[in-house]
Amino acid sequence: MARAEFIDQIAPLIQRYAPEYDIRACSAVIAQAILESGWGESTLAAKYHNYFGMKCGTKWTGASVNMTTQEEYSPGTLTTISDNFRVFDSMEAGVRGYFEFIQLARYQNLRGITDPRTYLQTIKDDGYATSSSYVANCM
Repeated sequence: MARAEFIDQIAPLIQRYAPEYDIRACSAVIAQAILESGWGESTLAAKYHNYFGMKCGTKWTGASVNMTTQEEYSPGTLTTISDNFRVFDSMEAGVRGYFEFIQLARYQNLRGITDPRTYLQTIKDDGYATSSSYVANCM
């Protein structure tokens, strides 16, 4: 899928669901989808419609797939792990799943943020991503 086509498909979905959850930094969420999914081309995105790299966690009861990923637990050191990731039936379900995922208590501070950089730094600080360059890479 071409990059412009990916944005054309995912942006309207993000813009549709964001207001329901009081998320006002849509460009930051679009940037997360681009980074986390490799413009929609990662296996997790292309095959399983998980555009945000969302792991299952303890509360997920839907379909899942076990895949490897890299985490940066200490700056500059990547660790490869295997984990279970959420599976969705469509791009729309994957986008809606992101907004449902950030309803966890630790992400409630994202509501109402309008500045994309602040949104990204806040979600990173909340534990969404381990990469020390997550905010810069999204920006």
